[in-house]
Amino acid sequence: MIDRTIYPMPMFATFQVSDVRAAEAFYQAVGFVSLAAVPGPDGSPAVVHLRRMKYQDLLIVPGRPERGSTSVSFSAPDEDLAALADRLRGFDGVRVSGPEDTRWFTSDLTIDDADGNRVVLTAPRTAELGHAKEWARENITGDFIVES
Repeated sequence: MIDRTIYPMPMFATFQVSDVRAAEAFYQAVGFVSLAAVPGPDGSPAVVHLRRMKYQDLLIVPGRPERGSTSVSFSAPDEDLAALADRLRGFDGVRVSGPEDTRWFTSDLTIDDADGNRVVLTAPRTAELGHAKEWARENITGDFIVES
């Protein structure tokens, strides 16, 4: 169930889109719900607040999008990314790539909307979790902890 409460959002992305209603319908197909809309002076939406899960918020606003200028990644741990990719490939102007396995043990689905905004849905490859932790300990440097 999607959390529909209004809370201080620790992170969100804002996408400019050429057609707010079309973009809203597309992102609903991606798995977002329309949480709220703020009307502009002419009554058309000035901003639409979308949400997939708690802390996975996206605002769409009318504007002149610049293809490739905005990208955001969201965790999608329990989703069938291949099935979602198949559903999204039918939308005009949308580019769908993957899901593809990464070196860091996730499967990523990359979605470019009709305006060129990019959403990456990333799911852990849980069957390989033990190997992933071992790989991280041996190959990644930094000030981090790999839990047992």
